[in-house]
Amino acid sequence: MNTDNQYNPIELSKEYLKKSTLGNQVSIEQGFNVELYEVSNNLAFIKNFGNIAVFKNDSTGLLIDTGMGVSSMQVIEKLKEWGISNIEYIIYTHGHVDHVTGAEYIVNAFEGTTKIIAHENVTKRFDRYKKTIGYNGIINQRQFGLPSPVFPNDFAYPDITYSDEYELEFNESIMILTHGKGETDDATYIYSNKDDALFTGDFFIWSLPNAGNPSKAQRYVGFWGEVLKKMSEYNSEYLFPGHGPLIKGKKTVKELLLDTSNCLLWIEENVLNLMNKGYSLREIQSELVLPEEFFKPYLVSAYDDFSFLINSVWRQYGGWYSGTPSELKPPKLEDIGRTYIDMAGNDNNLLKFLESLVNSQKYREASVIVDAAYSVNSDLFSDIKKEIFLKLAEEESSLMAKGIYKFNHDS
Repeated sequence: MNTDNQYNPIELSKEYLKKSTLGNQVSIEQGFNVELYEVSNNLAFIKNFGNIAVFKNDSTGLLIDTGMGVSSMQVIEKLKEWGISNIEYIIYTHGHVDHVTGAEYIVNAFEGTTKIIAHENVTKRFDRYKKTIGYNGIINQRQFGLPSPVFPNDFAYPDITYSDEYELEFNESIMILTHGKGETDDATYIYSNKDDALFTGDFFIWSLPNAGNPSKAQRYVGFWGEVLKKMSEYNSEYLFPGHGPLIKGKKTVKELLLDTSNCLLWIEENVLNLMNKGYSLREIQSELVLPEEFFKPYLVSAYDDFSFLINSVWRQYGGWYSGTPSELKPPKLEDIGRTYIDMAGNDNNLLKFLESLVNSQKYREASVIVDAAYSVNSDLFSDIKKEIFLKLAEEESSLMAKGIYKFNHDS
């Protein structure tokens, strides 16, 4: 039974699987449109910016993730409408703010004591966040097109932590919490035997996995693939993703997990193969093309980007040096800009050359030059810079690439 009659995430997921491609399922709007779907009398799916699962034992609840603080009042309302009067446990799938910052609001809205459970590295993440509030605020502004930097300065730390695996019994169900590396080093996925349900967190998000974010700490392409393969062994009936609609059906769940796993493992294997042959990072980016077998609606570069995952593998195994010597200790951007201007003869000649590149739709080539030229003469090159980066943003499918290019266009 669905407590919100117009919302059925299982039917929505079936529609998604019929498409050849999907747009970005991780959107700001999703966080302001909270819906609750009842899977059974004791289990519900809550659509949010970061999804939530809720178990019910009489009027006592257990939550997997909490969503963002900005939408927590809607979440609290849905929980109370569903008959929840106290929350015994909250399990974090990982420490990202779109999954944990609703915790304080939710805990304070219900009676009794709530225990928060998470992997031990979540605590370290929260400590690190407090050191980088300004930087993470800028990342959010750029990535999601926000009007100003936004990032929380306080977090609900876990009361119970574990290292490899943790078992919890709730309402006659054994819930197995397992640690895995993927988008983060603090990730947990959960399996409930009574409900035959798998809760993946951001290990599955209805798009190419977010394993290459250019603005975040190291992510783990190959480990992620191995974790998904291990998840598939549960042969579960339900898959509760971190973002996007609920999935039902053993065959479908296994197929989605293994397709995503195989894609990630293919990327890591082939990047490492070319690294071992002496290819530079740029050469690998030019050489590798994702095979057609991975052209699935749930593997589109809608949030992250295929080329960014290549970078992630390179950085994990090879460090930050790209293999191109001129990038080891580059000169000041302004000095490069003056060199371009000298080559062109003067500022206006360089501007005309940039305009010719734009007319030829060579936006990437133009972006390299205009960044340097703008650092020398921002007034003259401002308009052409905005045009170039807007064109680049329009060409991209991934939210991250669009956000970075659009941020440069607006700045």
